[in-house]
Amino acid sequence: MPARQSVTMTGTPSIALVGLGEVGTSFASALLDRGVELKVASRASPRATASAKKLGIDVDEDVARAASTADVVLLTITGDGLRDVVKTIAPVLREQAILADLTAADPPQVIAAAEMLGANRARFVDVAIMGAVSLHGIRTPLLASGEKATDFAEAMNALGFSVSARDGSAVGDASSLKLLRSLFAKGLDALVVESMLAAEALGLRQDLIELLGDFDQRPLRDHIDMYLRTHPPHAGRRLVEMELAETQLKSLGLRSLTTRATIDRYRHTTDLVRQGGAMPGLDAPAALQWLLAAERASTHKNKS
Repeated sequence: MPARQSVTMTGTPSIALVGLGEVGTSFASALLDRGVELKVASRASPRATASAKKLGIDVDEDVARAASTADVVLLTITGDGLRDVVKTIAPVLREQAILADLTAADPPQVIAAAEMLGANRARFVDVAIMGAVSLHGIRTPLLASGEKATDFAEAMNALGFSVSARDGSAVGDASSLKLLRSLFAKGLDALVVESMLAAEALGLRQDLIELLGDFDQRPLRDHIDMYLRTHPPHAGRRLVEMELAETQLKSLGLRSLTTRATIDRYRHTTDLVRQGGAMPGLDAPAALQWLLAAERASTHKNKS
């Protein structure tokens, strides 16, 4: 059989999908609906069998065989199986094929998996799923990084996906950004829950939500800028306020979890300011750079 062209070709790429969990099943269904040449591989499991029956397809337990003729290989397995699957695929991956990792593996694992492709490592694309596939299917936002991220985005977007490629990015960038987003979003989630528990206990939940309406008046980026700019000079005052808030929380019989972490953050910054003398009037980028340098100096000092 003559070799296929790169995924930058004008025709529709053939795709191999490895892993038939929630993500794999959703993507496979959409690709089949679009008439894409699709091979699906998965280890045997009741879930995979049920999904295959629902999709009306045969599933190959031989991952290498399924991947060997594909233009694009989508890995929708769990992160703990990433390296084993890549090791299996690496010897048979076609020279111009793209191997896209959509697992939730952490950045070091993703980078290590890419290195397993050897001379073909540039064909590895790190893809982070940035939304709920169960809600949005193939329109779920995907963030791709790596040398071939743009090629991957062009090929998949032509099939109805929603892939954003980071120009000049490296494998591991998308996975790192996903974790950074989780750090922000899940931290906010926990903070909302703790504050609303206290408000509910006081019968003031709706009042608090209305009081927080001023957050709707400016974009999120403006709030981030404000917090970065004002955090070092005002950490001491905010520390006192949060200690009072914690006292109120505990008086309601509630645990101080995110509140305690916030207190620790303000106390630590207050100590850094005392040691390093933060300059007043810093803009957000300068304040963040000062804080990062102070954090690193403090960590180095504690290790010495």
